[in-house]
Amino acid sequence: MPTGEMTEAPGAVSREKSDTSLIWRNAAAIGIARVGSVVLDGLAYIVTARYFGPAAYGNYLSILVFLNLIDVAADMTIMDVTVREMSKEPEQAGSWLAAGTVVRLAIAGIGLVAFIVYIRLSGYSGELLQAAWIGALMLPAGALRMPLAVFRARLRMHYELAIVLITRLVNVLLVLWLIYSHGAMHHFFAVTAGSRILLAVLCWGAAIGLFRVQLARPGQRLRTLVRESIPMGVSGLFVAVQFRGDILMVANMGGATIAGLYGAIAQLPEYSLYLPVIISTPMLPLLTTSYGESAPVRFESLYRNMFKSVVTMVIPFAVAAIVLPQGAITFVFGTAYIAVAPILPLIVLSIVAIWVSHVISITAVAVGLQANFIWTQSVCLTSYLLLNWLAIPRWGIAGAAAIRLITTVLAPALIYIIVKRRTGFSLKIVEIRGSLIAGASMAIIVLLGSSLPFVVAATMGSIAYVALLLADRKHYTAFRKRTQCS
Repeated sequence: MPTGEMTEAPGAVSREKSDTSLIWRNAAAIGIARVGSVVLDGLAYIVTARYFGPAAYGNYLSILVFLNLIDVAADMTIMDVTVREMSKEPEQAGSWLAAGTVVRLAIAGIGLVAFIVYIRLSGYSGELLQAAWIGALMLPAGALRMPLAVFRARLRMHYELAIVLITRLVNVLLVLWLIYSHGAMHHFFAVTAGSRILLAVLCWGAAIGLFRVQLARPGQRLRTLVRESIPMGVSGLFVAVQFRGDILMVANMGGATIAGLYGAIAQLPEYSLYLPVIISTPMLPLLTTSYGESAPVRFESLYRNMFKSVVTMVIPFAVAAIVLPQGAITFVFGTAYIAVAPILPLIVLSIVAIWVSHVISITAVAVGLQANFIWTQSVCLTSYLLLNWLAIPRWGIAGAAAIRLITTVLAPALIYIIVKRRTGFSLKIVEIRGSLIAGASMAIIVLLGSSLPFVVAATMGSIAYVALLLADRKHYTAFRKRTQCS
């Protein structure tokens, strides 16, 4: 839809207030869910790494990474497109849910075949082989969480909040119990698969029992969803490979110990995506409807506010880890992982790039530009694999971290150009000037407090960051009032 043909719908002011209310209410629900997931999953992730140690954890990751790669790619293939279509046709939620579930299960089946081939080629035996077969249950279990699309499309994300926190809490409690009882590796995979089955049961119970969604034959919607999801699937697989592929390459070239060291921090970008989703999840249906209703001012405001919010959120995490990498590594993973502290800043900068890429990609999906993801991610993946193949043998994990940063910067740059050309809307650095200044001030404070414990220095810096943001916002509000009065 060309920008020049878009005219603002009546009642823009009241619609903006309604949007703000919806965004804040649902962002709060998703925010609590994601923060809770980060805390609970992060706790499970950290205690598991500590329990196994670098060598055993490297073997554990060799299985988990491949399974999560398939699962992440499958979610990226179907979830956002299903939410978008449900937003357009809310009365056909049952048909879209049936179509999404069928496609998601088909992807899980293909992934299971790929995993079996991977197991055979890897030559697993004994405990590792047993763990791998149990871990395979994660794929069909993960495919059954499609009712989450219903909660998101209807902007009723407090249901997702309750379900996610219950299942994550069960998972971490079982992991802690396994550590206490000296569980074997296959027990950890059984717990992970079990928590995903619980998530699926609760999702379907809420969708059918509370939302009264009645499954219907998908018909044409299945074909539409397959067609619309193919670009998302290809790009999702490519992105998932970029999340996990360098860990597998490091394991193959450097062994389990070095893979365990690198894998501990290389998983941070993927886990960090829990946080920008707080903003983007309620934004997707609103962006979709505003673009479809030809409301350019509303669409542009949502797009730019999402970008500003995500950047503001990521800066304090990035600053603390970049300024005090050794303190951050020791605090999170313990002294056994101190060797990877020098490359932590590269991983953290890639997190910033991934968050920005997420904002632009969600906007592209909302306006139906996901077909372009195939060629943009093809460029990124080709660069990623080729450069890693050249860099890892020579520079080891430092090379892998550098290549990850380069390719994660490339992705948002390409997608941004596409979105700007199609919609005419751009993102401006001046809009995040206050956040950048506050981040620079935080860096100075954290550096000055480097002799203090990491938590103390990071907390001091974060308090200063928030205070400066609030002061800047107050100054901007006063300036805007003066301008309006004059």
